[in-house]
Amino acid sequence: MEDLKRKISKRFFTEPREEGPWWRSFIFSDAKRHGFIETTMSRAPKEIGCAFAASFLVSPLVSIIDKCIVQDISRHGTFAAALKHSSTEMILHPRTFFGGLSFRLTFAVYFGTYAVANLSELFLDVKKIRDDEQRKQGKVIASSIANISLLAWRDSVFARVYGSETANATKTPFRTLSLFAARDACTMYATFYLAPRAAKYLQTERGWERNTAELSMALGIPVVSQFATAPMHIHAMDYFNRPQPLPWTDRLAIIAHEFHTVAFARGLRILPAFGIGSFSNNKLRELFIRGHNENKLLNRKITILMDEATRKAKEQERRTKQHLS
Repeated sequence: MEDLKRKISKRFFTEPREEGPWWRSFIFSDAKRHGFIETTMSRAPKEIGCAFAASFLVSPLVSIIDKCIVQDISRHGTFAAALKHSSTEMILHPRTFFGGLSFRLTFAVYFGTYAVANLSELFLDVKKIRDDEQRKQGKVIASSIANISLLAWRDSVFARVYGSETANATKTPFRTLSLFAARDACTMYATFYLAPRAAKYLQTERGWERNTAELSMALGIPVVSQFATAPMHIHAMDYFNRPQPLPWTDRLAIIAHEFHTVAFARGLRILPAFGIGSFSNNKLRELFIRGHNENKLLNRKITILMDEATRKAKEQERRTKQHLS
């Protein structure tokens, strides 16, 4: 019976995935392919609801960090002072914090990102696209476009509201928007393409253990990439605050002065932005959206095959009797 189960499982189900440690689904949003079986009309509202809940979990910390970065670059106090003020407001005055502009805009960014990611997976299921690489590419492209465009829009609003009081508050320069988009495109590329390739290189060429390579690269490369994107962010904000022609020595001085603070802060936000949000979104979907029960399916396949084998045996026995008679 056990041999029969293994044969049927291999025939009718995908090859069993190697079970990894608990953090795999925390770091990798696509570590486990879902087998949801609900109808589109029933599943779509749940996909949106899960995106809503996950966004609510990730947005407080990210909104605080991003707002404090803007205030630090715009010389509205130090990053540490702004962080203390925003954290105190969230704890002591939650109604003011959660109703504030910074939280609402950040929530909109991640709600839009997770909703697009979830609905793109629903679309792939409707179209019956099974190839894992094709599914991942489609989901990453859709969610990246949503995330990059929404973050560029949100940060342009942050610049107008929390930036320098002497800046033009009615218009965001094209250079600023372009730098915001380039910054987030680099982060997405590092997260979804460089990190997996670096992990694979460490496994095949350096002999690293799989889980160690994937965890270190999934966390390390997006964080390190912030040291490359921090100058883009600083210059985008500096140009918004001071759009007039200035010597590049002045621009570089601002970048040098703010570099360590901004790079550290943007690296710090990677964990909630790419860890907590993806993890909670996936777990909520697995909890509320009905999927396949593989044990029931396996037992059903066994029953069908055994019934078919019994029928064939009886038919063969009948023919044998007819032949002998």
